[in-house]
Amino acid sequence: MFSVDDLSIGYGDQILFQGVTLHFASRRRYGLVGANGAGKTTFLKLLQGKLEPTKGNVRIPKEARIGVLDQDYFRFGEKTILDLVMMGDQELWKALKKKEVLLSKESLTSDEMEEMGEIESFLKLRGGYRAEAKGAELLCGLGIETSRHRMPLGSLSGGYQLRALLAQVLFVEPEILLLDEPTNYLDLFSIRWLERYLIDYPGTLVLSSHDRFFLNEVCQEILDIDYGEIYRFVGNFDHFLKEKREKVLAKEAQLESFAKRKKEIQRFTTRFRAKATKARQVGSREKMIEKLVEQEKEYQIIPTSRRYPTFQFNVSRPSGQRALIIKDLSKSFDARAVLKKLSFEVGKLEKVALVGPNGMGKSTLLEIITENLSLDGGNLRWGPHVKWGYFPQKFERLLCNETTVYEWIRGVSAEVSDQKVRQVLGQVLFDEYGVRKKVGALSGGEKARLVFASLMLIETNFLILDEPTNHLDMESVDALIKALKAYKGTLLIVSHNRYFVSQIANRILELRSDQLVDFRGGYEEFIEVHERDYFEYSPPKIHKKKGHLERKEERKERNRLKREVERLEKEIEKTEAKIHELNETLAKPYFYEKTPLDEQQRVIDQRDKLEKRHVEDLNAWEDKIEQLYQS
Repeated sequence: MFSVDDLSIGYGDQILFQGVTLHFASRRRYGLVGANGAGKTTFLKLLQGKLEPTKGNVRIPKEARIGVLDQDYFRFGEKTILDLVMMGDQELWKALKKKEVLLSKESLTSDEMEEMGEIESFLKLRGGYRAEAKGAELLCGLGIETSRHRMPLGSLSGGYQLRALLAQVLFVEPEILLLDEPTNYLDLFSIRWLERYLIDYPGTLVLSSHDRFFLNEVCQEILDIDYGEIYRFVGNFDHFLKEKREKVLAKEAQLESFAKRKKEIQRFTTRFRAKATKARQVGSREKMIEKLVEQEKEYQIIPTSRRYPTFQFNVSRPSGQRALIIKDLSKSFDARAVLKKLSFEVGKLEKVALVGPNGMGKSTLLEIITENLSLDGGNLRWGPHVKWGYFPQKFERLLCNETTVYEWIRGVSAEVSDQKVRQVLGQVLFDEYGVRKKVGALSGGEKARLVFASLMLIETNFLILDEPTNHLDMESVDALIKALKAYKGTLLIVSHNRYFVSQIANRILELRSDQLVDFRGGYEEFIEVHERDYFEYSPPKIHKKKGHLERKEERKERNRLKREVERLEKEIEKTEAKIHELNETLAKPYFYEKTPLDEQQRVIDQRDKLEKRHVEDLNAWEDKIEQLYQS
């Protein structure tokens, strides 16, 4: 579909990546990963043509339609939703607007009449007369009701705004889709919808994300930006981690073998160097050592650019057993009830995740709990000895852009020693240069780490975190998970990051429009129960006593289902082996250089056909298993 050749870009002395050559195949989904600042967004901008490379080329066919998801909801807030979608095709949109202007005039000049004729011809050729219908079909397909199409974009919740912006991208039917952190600000259910959509997307997809579950579900290949290189791995994110780890282990084993061999040879040369009769053998072995040293260079392990902060949340004093008590809490905005008679308690040491669709009031509830919003009705009471700390979704409001990192954190932790402050800043990756930087010059990830540093210093026993992973890279998310698992206090979190929630929570509170679902267990267990209760619910069956013939027929049916399950399992195993073989062929570095284009496409088509069959067989297997379970 398209490629990048010998691509390099840098800013001053900083080189983001250099000499990158990659081929992007049609109908493939690529995940772009790397530490914050590695160049993921820059790479996507190079593909869009928004940036010029220092060296090399991006080779995209001129006729290829490129779709880029715009995350700036606020820029379009006043636009009606349907107009926003049609604006995806700018030429068509301008023609429609120009036609409106001409039609609004009482009479047209001869030039304007000629222009109107040209516009009509263009609209006919471009499908302009179906533009509104096409836009409406897309919106309805993405779950936005017809009654909302003429409303402003700002009237939708964040998750549905993203769907509207995605409809705008899809309006032009792009062959290449580029998405930068598409799951930011989506709720868990919107993310699952987006996964299903992207898996069926027929074009070439390149996306960056810090959500490993999302990368695992969607991506077929991973592009890892690390120390100026972009490394390609076939498979999803877990495969990438496994393969990368295996490569490091293989290199370590080879280097150990070289070291052992060198030691043996050096023992010989040391022992016999002084003997003239052994001079030739000593010289030969010294050449062997030189050769081994050269070979070692090929196996050197390049240090990663990824850096792991060390978060540590200490508790100065434990709370009482009942940490938070909420009774009949209500909140409305402009007569719209967001929270209605909400009641629950949070106990000491519980790690509670608050989940639910966007717009249900999760962040509003946290703002009320932390005294940033008043409640309209009900009661909220903290338990004895509770000392809480808060990481708001819009955490930037806590910061002062004009101060330095050190000045800001001293201002929020005046009673802590200077040594402790500098130690904590070091733990979250602010070195001597970093502590002198202006807060306004920090990246989103750096600002988030700074706010976490302030929470580390105040030593709370109840942490309230609203979307804490939005601006963190995977290394920081892993470090945060480790710290929160070790935390000896109580947690209340809102997050769209399933991996994060799955690793942390031992209780789930689901906010729904009509009730609060209180689930005692982890998120994966909650999903199983939730899907069974709400997506696969069927009325209870009334069982009657069965006769001999009926039982005999049931046994025959069960045996038939078992045979069908076994057959499908064998087919799935064979298909997976063939897919793996083809993926290995596609992963070979010389494949795209030496293989003719028609042969490349044949292999890709064969692999795609097998993947489609694999999905069909898996679905059939799941159906048979379900039938077997119910029989």
